[in-house]
Amino acid sequence: MIKKYFLSSLTALALAFVVSCDNTTEDPPNQDKNNSTNTPVITGPRILSKLNSGNKDLEEYITNAGILSQAFIRDAGSDNTITATVTYTGNKISKIKYLDNANPHIYDNLYTLSYTSGKLSSFTMDQSVLGITNHGDFTVFYDANGQLYRIVEKRKMGGSTSYTHYMETKFTFSANNVAKVDYTAMLMDGANPDPSTASTMSYAYGDYDAKINPYTTLPKEYCIVTGMILQTNYSMISSNNYGKITIQNPVGPPISVPKGYLYDSQNYPTSDQSQTIKYIYKAL
Repeated sequence: MIKKYFLSSLTALALAFVVSCDNTTEDPPNQDKNNSTNTPVITGPRILSKLNSGNKDLEEYITNAGILSQAFIRDAGSDNTITATVTYTGNKISKIKYLDNANPHIYDNLYTLSYTSGKLSSFTMDQSVLGITNHGDFTVFYDANGQLYRIVEKRKMGGSTSYTHYMETKFTFSANNVAKVDYTAMLMDGANPDPSTASTMSYAYGDYDAKINPYTTLPKEYCIVTGMILQTNYSMISSNNYGKITIQNPVGPPISVPKGYLYDSQNYPTSDQSQTIKYIYKAL
């Protein structure tokens, strides 16, 4: 269960515009050849620090010794915030805890990640929503070339000891960019999913540029897990920046939304074309 206030912020980010040596949240030098300020430029490695709109940081990424430790996702129209706290084992993310600031919490998810030969192979979700506990088991599949291909989740809802729901996320790539994501959900019939209850949402990404996707500066595993929250977030794992997203609901016509960017001289986006959303980085 994901409350509407949380989705409103992420959906706005998905549709509207279109690792540091400290742990501060101060605005770093941002390389933007399109502004008139004399701010220093970043010419070397960097990490995404904030997505800003007006006087609000809609997304904020906190680093400690060059490693992502926390992320804040803020609703555009309220004070609602979800905090993601990232835990590592060695140099790999082992846990991500998403917790909102509501009282009582309506979004409280703990994801525990596992790896095989250094690649994310499975993860679990333990969720508490208004006193109701849910558990999800995710299996990650790759194609013969090692490209992410499919993530399957079996979920136990309402404290059930048996799986009650089945979700499948299927990826289609074009080179290193996500071209399409098909998200299918259905009920379980005993030990097997029941296709007669299936419903699919499709997200197509196109018109990619040849520039650098800001989210590639964040850990890929964090981006994959965040994609489980809202499927439009799966553009985070692309190498480049999409110029159009088309969403196909189970019923009704598809909805297409264009997206454009301004860039710095190092080929990183600094804002959307209207300069409503600003991408702010920290130098590593």
